[in-house]
Amino acid sequence: MRHLKILILLLLSLSLQAQNYCVNFTDFVNDFSDSKFPIELKKLLKESDADYLTAWNHLKRGGIDFEARTNPELLKKLRVDLDNTKYGLQEIFEADAEEILIWKQLKDDPFYNGELIKETTDPKLLKWKDREFFKAVTKKGDDFEIAMLNKVKTRTGAEYEKLKELIPDIDQRKLVSQMQFCLPGFLPPCNAKGEFFIADQVWIKYDNRGRIQDMVVVDAKLSEGTALTSGQTAAKNQTGKGSLAFKPQKAKTVDETTSLDLPDEINQGTLIEIKSFYKLFGDGNDTFKSVKKLN
Repeated sequence: MRHLKILILLLLSLSLQAQNYCVNFTDFVNDFSDSKFPIELKKLLKESDADYLTAWNHLKRGGIDFEARTNPELLKKLRVDLDNTKYGLQEIFEADAEEILIWKQLKDDPFYNGELIKETTDPKLLKWKDREFFKAVTKKGDDFEIAMLNKVKTRTGAEYEKLKELIPDIDQRKLVSQMQFCLPGFLPPCNAKGEFFIADQVWIKYDNRGRIQDMVVVDAKLSEGTALTSGQTAAKNQTGKGSLAFKPQKAKTVDETTSLDLPDEINQGTLIEIKSFYKLFGDGNDTFKSVKKLN
C-alpha cells in the first residue's frame, strides 16, 4: 500500500510538471506503467527536477522507440545538451520534431554520422554542419583526420612509413585531400544524396608526360571499428573496376606534400581510375594505430 501511495503521489507530481512542460501525460503514464520502465529513471524523476520529463517528451515526439526514450543515460545526455545554450536544441526540436532523430544519430555515433552529413545535399542535414552541437560532437574525429593528414604530408613518421609499406610507389604519388567524387554510375554535378563521397587523402600517380594514371584513396577513421559511409563503401567497391569523376567546379592544382603545382590540374569531370582503398585508423582517441587495405 505504501508503494502504491508513493506511486500515486509521484504521478500526481509529474502530472503537474507535465502541464508546465507541455508533455502528453497520457503517453508518459503509458511508458511509466510499463514493467520495462527503468527503475533508475523512476528514481531520477522522483528525486530530480522535471528536466528529465522534458527530455523524454522530445524523444517521444521524435519517434524514438520505448527502449531509447526511457534510457536514463540517453536522457541525461539530452538534458545536458538542452541546457547548453550554444546548441539551441530546444528551439530546433520545437520547430521540427524530425531534428530529434538527427541529434540521436549523431550522439549514437558522431564520427560515422558526421561523415554522412558531410556527404549529403539535404538542406535539413546541411544545417547541422554549421551548428555548435555538430561541431562539438564531431570534433574528435575531425581533429584526428587533420592530424593524420598533416603527418603524412611530411612524408616522414610512422603513419607515412606504414602507408609506404602497403603502397610501395607512394613516394612517386602526389597528395590532394578532401576530394569530392561522383560515385560509380554518376557524373557531375551528382548533387543528390547518395551520388558522391568525400575522400580524405587521395594519392595520385602521374606518368612521365604528366597525365593522371590512377589514384589510391586513404580514409582516416578515429578507430578501426568506425564504419565507412555508404558512399565510401561504394567507392571502395569500385577499386580495380573503373574510374570516378571529380565533382567540384573548382580545380585541384597543388600537391599538398610540396605545395608545388600538380603535373596536370584536376578539373570537374576528370575521370581517375581508383586502384585501391585503405583505412588509416587510430585508437579511438588521438593516437595513430595502423593502416589496412579494404579491397
